[in-house]
Amino acid sequence: MIYLLVLVLIPYDVLSLPCLTTGSKKDFDDSRKALTALKSYLDTTVNTLETDVQKTVATLKGHIKNVDGKIKTLDNDLKMLESDFKARQWQKYNGHCYYFGTDMFDWFTSERKCREIGGYIVKIDDSSENSWVKSKRPKKNSGYWIGLTDLKEGQFRWSYDQSLMTYKNWYPSDGWGSKGQGSDCVLLNSNANAYWLDYNCTLTYYYICESDFCF
Repeated sequence: MIYLLVLVLIPYDVLSLPCLTTGSKKDFDDSRKALTALKSYLDTTVNTLETDVQKTVATLKGHIKNVDGKIKTLDNDLKMLESDFKARQWQKYNGHCYYFGTDMFDWFTSERKCREIGGYIVKIDDSSENSWVKSKRPKKNSGYWIGLTDLKEGQFRWSYDQSLMTYKNWYPSDGWGSKGQGSDCVLLNSNANAYWLDYNCTLTYYYICESDFCF
C-alpha cells in the first residue's frame, strides 16, 4: 500500500507545476525581441561612435600636422628675419632694434622703406631714446627723418600707431613745431642736441627705422 501511495503522489505533484499561458509566452517573446533589437541598436551605435572617433582623431591629427607645418614655416621666417636684421646691422636698444638708413629719401619713401625691411619709421617715446638715437647716428652732420607728422595741421602723430606726440624735443627757437602747412614731417636735426624740426616732407634725408622684433 505504501508504494502505491507514492506512485499516486508523484503524478499529482507534476501535474500541479505552473505552465506558461499564451499571454505570458508572448510577453517573453516580445521581451526577447526587444532585447535583441536593443543589442543590435547598441552594436550599431558603438560601431558608429568608433567610426566617428576615428574620423575625429584623424581630423585632429590633420590639424596638428597643419599647425606643425605652420610653426615650422614661421620658425624659418623668423630665422630669415633674424638673419636679415643682422645682415642689415640693426642695433639693439631697450628691447627694440633700430636701423639707420644709408640712402637719402623724402619722408614718405623713408616710411615705406622701413616697412619693406620689417620695421616702421622710428617712434621716439622719451629723452633717453632720443639721446640713444642721437649717439648712434652714423652721419653726425646730417638730419634723419623720424616717424612724426602733422599732416592734419597742429596734431603731431606717430605714423607707427597714430598716437599723439607726448614727448617732444623741438629746436628751441624760430617756432619749430609750428611752421604751418608745408612743414608736416619731422626731422632729427644734425645738431649736438638732436633737436626736432618740422620740415618739408619732400626734401631728402637719411632715415631711422625701428622694430619691435629684436634678435
